[in-house]
Amino acid sequence: MQTASTARIVFPLSAVADAAFCEKNTADFIGHSPAGLWFSSALCRLVSHIEKSPTGRALLRAALLRDISVGLDPLLDAQTSFYYPLQNRLDLGHQPAALQMSEKGCSQYLASFTGGLRRVWQQSRGLVPMTDLKPEDFLRYCRAFEADICAATHAVAWELRAAGPCFFWRHLLADADADIAAAFSRTAVSHPRHQFDGTALRAAFLQWFQAEERVAISDHQALDMMDIALFSGKDGGAKIGQLSLDTRRLQELGALPQGGNYLSGMRFRNPQMKRMVDPFNRTHLRHIQRDVNYLFDNSQII
Repeated sequence: MQTASTARIVFPLSAVADAAFCEKNTADFIGHSPAGLWFSSALCRLVSHIEKSPTGRALLRAALLRDISVGLDPLLDAQTSFYYPLQNRLDLGHQPAALQMSEKGCSQYLASFTGGLRRVWQQSRGLVPMTDLKPEDFLRYCRAFEADICAATHAVAWELRAAGPCFFWRHLLADADADIAAAFSRTAVSHPRHQFDGTALRAAFLQWFQAEERVAISDHQALDMMDIALFSGKDGGAKIGQLSLDTRRLQELGALPQGGNYLSGMRFRNPQMKRMVDPFNRTHLRHIQRDVNYLFDNSQII
């Protein structure tokens, strides 16, 4: 655990999941750091809420088994998170203390924390996007990866709604991804079993692809990742961008820590999943394809 004199505020997830820690959460205990006190209090509230969701509780337990830490990154937006596998640390974005205490602030943290826990779960299963895929397949996989994160987040919010705390679900209904919340709820209420058998999750997953902006943002981030891989892996460039994507790997993204797989049997041929790359990203993609081909040709000569 870090003190006020250090640059980062980080807590072991096992600590904030401990009721005794949360009860003893005072400024003296965490080194007289007001920001640390506010953040640890926020984390304790997040854990207490997520424990009420079966999906969230299973993701939380999986993260506890990996002994991850949760940190505060002032450079991240309030509703985003970033997982560092080598440091085994999940960073959440910065929020002012007053916002952390509000339902809106708690909802933003719940969105980033839940999404982060899902990333940790996928990382533990070796399913994070890998740049050994062909560039066009890498984009396709990254889209599916982000759609799964979003679907899992909505599942947790829906389960919390059923358990009592409705404010997180209301936040998603008013958020930029409100269409995903609507698709999930519309499917969940159409038949009692749909909220439990993965049908609502699949509806949310497919809805993610309907928004051009969501797809374009995912493609842009994926292309940046491929650029970094090409720049930093010159000596092993032949391994970058060479493998074809197996549909079974996409299906594996739908596995849930409590059991079941909501993407089982999906062929990934739905029309909404075939959105074209936007013009700017398409140009970037062509440049990367050219660089991949150049590295591969040179490695063959060597």
